[in-house]
Amino acid sequence: MARDARQPMGALVTRGRQLPGDEGERVHLVIPPSSRFLRTVRLVAADAAERAGCDVEEIEDFRIAVDELCHLLMAATDHFVHVTITSFDAHVVARGTTRPRAARAPELDEVSAMIVAGTADEFDIVASPGELRFEVAKHARIAVRDRSVEGGSR
Repeated sequence: MARDARQPMGALVTRGRQLPGDEGERVHLVIPPSSRFLRTVRLVAADAAERAGCDVEEIEDFRIAVDELCHLLMAATDHFVHVTITSFDAHVVARGTTRPRAARAPELDEVSAMIVAGTADEFDIVASPGELRFEVAKHARIAVRDRSVEGGSR
């Protein structure tokens, strides 16, 4: 039986199953904890940022931030890493979760922390017993400029 090529195999895209007012398009990835799979996450992150209206620099920034944060999770676990990337009209959000192998969760090293802080508009890393997760967001500057023009005097 032939597979329908329109149906994704490695990612699950959902619409309309979010909270009220959350109209973004989500892509869910479940990846092994190996840096060999970071390329896949970077490609999906870049595509999602482009769909959110980010320019080339913003796309690259988001891709880099997601890469650094996913690498942190991968280095801390022997379990699969779950990544959800959601595109909205004017911003993009990535969330990653895994179960850490050690009781003490890892932290971003100084260089990685500077990279994420310099490329993401917002980010958070939360370590709790049995879970390590991150959330990172990038806003499209064009959307910010458009809102200021709409609200300004003519």
